[in-house]
Amino acid sequence: MELKSVSRFASLLTRASAIFLALLAPCGWADEKPAVGLIPHAQQALVIDGKLDEWKGAFVTPLNATHPDVMNRATLVSYLWDEQALYVGVRALDTNPTHTAGDNALYDGDAIEFYFDTRQGEELGGKSWAPGTLHAFFTAITGKEIKPRFRVRDMPAFKGLVLQGVELAAVKTDNGYTMEFKLPWANFPNMKPKVDMPLGIDIEMGSADGARRVHRTFAYSSPTSVGTPSTHGRVMLVDKVDTANVKAFSRALMPFDAQVPGNYGRIYGVACISPTIADVVTKVDALLKDSTGKTRKKIENAGISTVGDAMRIWRGEWETFDLPNGTYTLSLTARDAEGHIIVERSLPVLLEQ
Repeated sequence: MELKSVSRFASLLTRASAIFLALLAPCGWADEKPAVGLIPHAQQALVIDGKLDEWKGAFVTPLNATHPDVMNRATLVSYLWDEQALYVGVRALDTNPTHTAGDNALYDGDAIEFYFDTRQGEELGGKSWAPGTLHAFFTAITGKEIKPRFRVRDMPAFKGLVLQGVELAAVKTDNGYTMEFKLPWANFPNMKPKVDMPLGIDIEMGSADGARRVHRTFAYSSPTSVGTPSTHGRVMLVDKVDTANVKAFSRALMPFDAQVPGNYGRIYGVACISPTIADVVTKVDALLKDSTGKTRKKIENAGISTVGDAMRIWRGEWETFDLPNGTYTLSLTARDAEGHIIVERSLPVLLEQ
């Protein structure tokens, strides 16, 4: 009898705990994937003229900034919101901006593919394209000229969809172009933006190199975003970015890559420090660790330089001729003036010498 009473009490306690936790969790969000990015509130009204003059405080994701051909690939994508719209800003390094494809193939050149999911609760991140989602294309280029274009993807889910109030502008720069895109919330059913609201998003940057698209990369996901909103990155609307608490977004804020030459023992590392954190990052620590976690090499030659007036690029080298073959880990940590970790990244590398 006593055991039954204890068992019943435990059961009631478990149910009460479950109810309590459910009440604490935002509806449809508790079991979802974690946020990988932020969209801060605009600090001032944005003028859509293509110049990116009012984008202070934006969350910026570098794309292709670690590519060997950085002057024809690197792109900074900025995100802001206000009560009227979502805003996307693009700063692209490109010595030969080109988009020769027609409006029905707007992806096929120097262009952005934009993936978006404003649905809430259990519908957010659903597999199917539906009202509240969007897949669209926008480019700054027509032929060789700065002449922006925009188009919604032609598919049954968006049949008859005519977006209202969209604004798109671009300008030529000394090393590429900048572009601004405004998408009013009114185009999405029941959308009322507020702080801490989750959204699904992805940005794909295509590069043409003077002809049709030859390269593509994604801010948060992969080509799976083309088929389903379920793989989009989860981002949160916030009032502003607290740069002391962005470690969870390290992948977006500091893309990191490494090359291991096949003919001699050396590793070359390259990372891009997002403008979101560039003002607070004063030091980058870089270590090479073995499979046990022991540090085998510290960075030898490293430094941060500015590329194309906007890209803060870190480069470093490790000499490895005296290390045994095996799997190692490159560890990169960006710190502020007080030594606090702002963002950190790691990459596995295989040494075969």
